[in-house]
Amino acid sequence: MVKIRLSRMGKKKQPFYRIVAMNLRTPQQGHALEQVGIYDPINSQVRIDQEVALLWLNRGATMSNTVKALFDSQGVLARWKGLEPHVRDGALTREKPKRRRKVAAAQQAETKIADDDLETAGPAPAAEPNEVITETSAETAEVNEDQDSGDAAAKNAVDGGEK
Repeated sequence: MVKIRLSRMGKKKQPFYRIVAMNLRTPQQGHALEQVGIYDPINSQVRIDQEVALLWLNRGATMSNTVKALFDSQGVLARWKGLEPHVRDGALTREKPKRRRKVAAAQQAETKIADDDLETAGPAPAAEPNEVITETSAETAEVNEDQDSGDAAAKNAVDGGEK
């Protein structure tokens, strides 16, 4: 049985893959029957020989999940099924589904917190200007009395020291 899958190539931390048709029992780095294309995840590039891919698919080769996704994004599966091939733009972007889910969850949490804050706060009661002025007047009067008593005590100490 033949499977179309990826064969890893490249250096450490710089992978690229060959899309190859291989016997199912062959190891990943084993001998390939034929090279179908190249996938470079670092630069988000895919080059597929569609004629060779369709030949192997018509012969009954199965695809790995990753190869199936690549073929779908490049329109190979649509052409194999007899539909109009369509290459999806942005199919190989660096943004990953897991990252999208995390960002969406964070945004949802932020909006929920903001909505909860608005609900708990409710409409703010309108403060009457007279009350605010009265409180301020009372506070300033207390401060002025403290200063006056302090000044009087200082005068008494000075007068008592002169006598």
